[in-house]
Amino acid sequence: MTDAAAKPIDVLIIGAGINGAGVFRDLCAQGLTCMIVDKGDFGSGTSAAPSRLIHGGLKYLETGEFRLVSESTYERNLLLKNASHVVRPLATVIPIKSWTKGLWPAIRTFFGSTTAPRSRGALLVKAGLALYDFYGSKARQMPRHAMLSRSRALAEIPALTPRVIAAGTYFDATVTAPERLVMELTLDGLGMSPESEALNWTAVESQADGTVHLVGPEQARRSVRPLVVINAAGPWIDRVNARLGLESRLIGGTKGSHILLDHPDLLRQLNGRMIYFEGDDGRIVLVFPYHGKALVGSTDIPADDPDAVTCTEDETAYLIQSLRDLLPGLNFDHGQVIFSYSGIRPLPRSEGVAPGLISRDHSAPMEAATPDRPFPVISLVGGKWTTFRAFSEEVTDTVLTELAVTRRRGTEDIPIGGGRDMPRTPEERAAWLTAAAAETGASVDR
Repeated sequence: MTDAAAKPIDVLIIGAGINGAGVFRDLCAQGLTCMIVDKGDFGSGTSAAPSRLIHGGLKYLETGEFRLVSESTYERNLLLKNASHVVRPLATVIPIKSWTKGLWPAIRTFFGSTTAPRSRGALLVKAGLALYDFYGSKARQMPRHAMLSRSRALAEIPALTPRVIAAGTYFDATVTAPERLVMELTLDGLGMSPESEALNWTAVESQADGTVHLVGPEQARRSVRPLVVINAAGPWIDRVNARLGLESRLIGGTKGSHILLDHPDLLRQLNGRMIYFEGDDGRIVLVFPYHGKALVGSTDIPADDPDAVTCTEDETAYLIQSLRDLLPGLNFDHGQVIFSYSGIRPLPRSEGVAPGLISRDHSAPMEAATPDRPFPVISLVGGKWTTFRAFSEEVTDTVLTELAVTRRRGTEDIPIGGGRDMPRTPEERAAWLTAAAAETGASVDR
């Protein structure tokens, strides 16, 4: 029975994280009427708990995911251009402790082994960085890689372990305010489609005969009749599908935890760079400056309850010990930890695969409409921060095909939020500052 009070819309997007917000903006740019809802705040779930990196996925070369690396490096370069107010280059150093280790394990991993390499020698790192440069050449924004001798590496970072024999250097990028980027994507969408809506603290309650019932703050209720539903709920995807009347087992997430250190000596050693290194168990760990502190991450542990995820004492101890092994010239203790956070990556269910080797690629399986649910449901599985625009474009094209609508515009060249007219060069920045000071009466420093 049709709910006469239900608002007809083209697309309902459930989950206002980075992927949901990206799809919302792309669909709104095509002139569709959309509603995006989130049971929490915008960007408050998994999208609030990343490593703050916008990266091409150097480690994905080991698993032969060249398409993902190509896409990721290109999308990183686009974000450096379209969101330069919050996405910035990040110089990176890879300490290397051997010349040839890891070659055979890397070959086995490339051909499908489910155990990760325990060490990556200079030859492997050099080959990987050369490939990374190759894939990053499209819309290139940053310099190519270089290799440093042992003496140069220790001169640059004196606290490094003397076990290093060389170091690789390259550039990736960091997002300084991920939640702001999610919010700006959402606001951009609303600006392009005034009939669309964005509702936080609003959860899906149920679905009946094509009407989706929502419950918001103070138990306020809304009903909508969408032509298509996109489930962008991340690690909550299977739970949301159940409320829509679907049974699914799409998600097999892993937990990633991070700590933030108040450590001025460490910041001086980093000197604005990230160190991307191996823990003694072969896992990749990273540390880089973030808003005057040092961000360290991350772990990779199977987990299935996104509502109860926390950084444990064991994880904190693991990250601190990894820093002690890497930088014996500095002191590290738990008292330096001022904040920790954790989130679950919405990875595809992958039985028997080491967590670090589960693909970070994305997919969007679609459940066709049925008589009891007269709209298809598209679930956004996997993906990563860097590739949200490409993923959004794929999903939008699927929706447009379903609705027999022609795409009006692409999103490759659309600036995001405050990225519009952002001064890029020192000369442009100086001119902008002078003009803004003259217009507002504020000092140039302010």
